Amino acid sequence: MKYPVSFELEFKRHKFPGRFIAIEGIDGSGKTTQAHELARILKVAGKDAVYTKEPTDGEIGKLIRQILVGEKKFEPVSFQYFFSADRVGHQEEIKDFLKNGETVVSDRCFWSSVPYGAMDRGIDFNKSQNEANILLVCYSILSLYHQFIVPDKTFYLNTAPATAFARLRKMRHVMDTYERREKLEKIAAGYDWLVEKFPKEFIIIDGTKSVEEISQELFAQVKNLK
Repeated sequence: MKYPVSFELEFKRHKFPGRFIAIEGIDGSGKTTQAHELARILKVAGKDAVYTKEPTDGEIGKLIRQILVGEKKFEPVSFQYFFSADRVGHQEEIKDFLKNGETVVSDRCFWSSVPYGAMDRGIDFNKSQNEANILLVCYSILSLYHQFIVPDKTFYLNTAPATAFARLRKMRHVMDTYERREKLEKIAAGYDWLVEKFPKEFIIIDGTKSVEEISQELFAQVKNLK
């Protein structure tokens, strides 16, 4: 039996003195490097800045990392609930930083739950699928973050899956569950869908540029953010 379903999601704009910056992208896009670098450059410029990441270094975040490298086994469909629990605590930490007037540079935020979580639930954005089903899955994932604060700026490092995969091969001895080339392609397509649906929330950055070029572009975007 089928029933019509609708969603109304509410994400909050914070009113704290600090600023919340998130950097998104597929694994191998350079987001971790750029998040670290942006926090460093902001500090050099005299800003109070802090780097943070998802998964976090908390107990749930550690469990997530064990699952990613195959040390513990869980069904993919249930995996995103661990991420959600980890993000709840992370959101409170971010709020504390913002209340103190600090600039938070986060390596991922809740937006990444859509491309990764949708893939775990069998959605392949590279194939022709029922749009209503895609919306149902993706919006149900986002509903886990109802009333979360959204970043002041979210940068998406747009990087071809083949380029990202080549980078990962050079960096990793062991690839985690999301770093296989086929999965990177599905996740990249998921990000494309996400950016199309929420265009006002993302600033697209060419992830194929040099580390220096990207870091300077990011700094230029956020240095005068008020």
